[in-house]
Amino acid sequence: MNRQRIAYTLLLALTVASPAQASVDDARAKGIKWLVQTQKGDGSFVGLQGLEVQSTSAAVEAMLAAGVTRSPQYARALAWLANAPGGSLDSRAWQVAALAAAGRDAKTIAGTIRDERNTYVVQSGSLPTSGVATWGAYPGYGASTIDTALGYGALRSAGVSYANDTNNLTVTVLCNILPAQLTSSPWNGAWPHALPQSGQPSHATTGSLAATAIMLHELNKQRQAGRFLSGTVCGKTSPGAIDTAMASAKTWLIAQANGDSGFAERNPQTTNLEASAPVATAMAIRALALFAAEGDTAANTAITNARTWLDAQQNADGSWRSDPFVTARVVAALPAAAGAQLTDSDQDGLTDVVEQQLGTQVLVADAQGQLDPNANAVPGLTAASFSISAVLNEAFSYTVSASGGNGPFTFARVNGALPPGLTLAASGQISGTPSALGSYAFDYEITDAANAKTLVIGRIDVTEAPSDGDVPLPAWALVALGAGLLGAMRRHGARTSG
Repeated sequence: MNRQRIAYTLLLALTVASPAQASVDDARAKGIKWLVQTQKGDGSFVGLQGLEVQSTSAAVEAMLAAGVTRSPQYARALAWLANAPGGSLDSRAWQVAALAAAGRDAKTIAGTIRDERNTYVVQSGSLPTSGVATWGAYPGYGASTIDTALGYGALRSAGVSYANDTNNLTVTVLCNILPAQLTSSPWNGAWPHALPQSGQPSHATTGSLAATAIMLHELNKQRQAGRFLSGTVCGKTSPGAIDTAMASAKTWLIAQANGDSGFAERNPQTTNLEASAPVATAMAIRALALFAAEGDTAANTAITNARTWLDAQQNADGSWRSDPFVTARVVAALPAAAGAQLTDSDQDGLTDVVEQQLGTQVLVADAQGQLDPNANAVPGLTAASFSISAVLNEAFSYTVSASGGNGPFTFARVNGALPPGLTLAASGQISGTPSALGSYAFDYEITDAANAKTLVIGRIDVTEAPSDGDVPLPAWALVALGAGLLGAMRRHGARTSG
């Protein structure tokens, strides 16, 4: 059997999948394609006004799930996100979650969130220090269910602690969060937007799918981390009362699916389910996924059906509702890419399935060409300062730059790795002779004369020197060529049958 037949046989083995899985894989690739095409030059994703941080955070999580973390698009999004200005609690909490998921240090942002918590003391109980810690949309605002859940989530994901934090978490849940859970139909098991306080408008006291999904997700995460203390306070006992509340919330959440299997909020006046919505469905999947992973059949069924509904809602261009935030949240709610979906034949960071959607070459490292050059990026500050190639065993020299701030600037690598044989000088010059093939991403910090620091991401791809002679294609290239041919055959067949 010749090499081409071996590669083709392997290709068929890799591409066999159920129709449902193939449909989800196709939806994920199309969604990432659309995000790549709509990313701003500074690395951000901008949908509705004021949701830049939330949209970019969601896009980072979507790219993580799709396996395109070596792409310049991912690097640029992370660079922008790491330097994004603080805003509302929820924007900074999603920012922390995305950075932490990407393995970046988010302690500074999470530390600010920690210091902005609302604290007060409740009645005594068996727990030693009965303190409550909650969050509102901004410092000093009334406590909300979503912001409190996201606040605790930011501290958890970034690994930020404070004195009596575990006690505060447990007491807050027993004395504040559990009593806020609604008990009458049709809200039985749901949480409202706002935690109990005087003068609330009526719509803030009805159940909310978003608030319930986000709170349920965080309670489950904290339970899995073993962070709830045992004890009784405010007439409730941990962990039993917490487990009961979570089970009730899960049951209510599953019941918020329409007949089409998409999830929706209930109208606070009529109590009827509204039309299914992609973001509501994505948030429900996020909360139910933790139960499904533990073998919960009802949660798994709801997730499977919801993903089928999401697949049917995708626009022809690959987006959902033509919005980066909505699209990224949906992609992040799909199963993570695995197996052949992660193949990146040209090693440019964009997987072959995404490149096929983009119409680019799967055997040519051309991901850089998809970046938007006409935007408000500030080189060296709000965008990845460079993504460049070096040649194995050939002398290399490149000087990174900084714009804005007060010079002179100093540069220091703080994470990741340069190619072996290269070093970064404090002046910003990278020089040496690369001695190993591969793609190398690293973070470096720019410090100006006022000691202001900015984190930036760089990438260097070390490749072989070009050859003038013909060489046999390696097996991976044959597989990639087969994938391209099979895709073309399928597209031609679809056109012919249509």
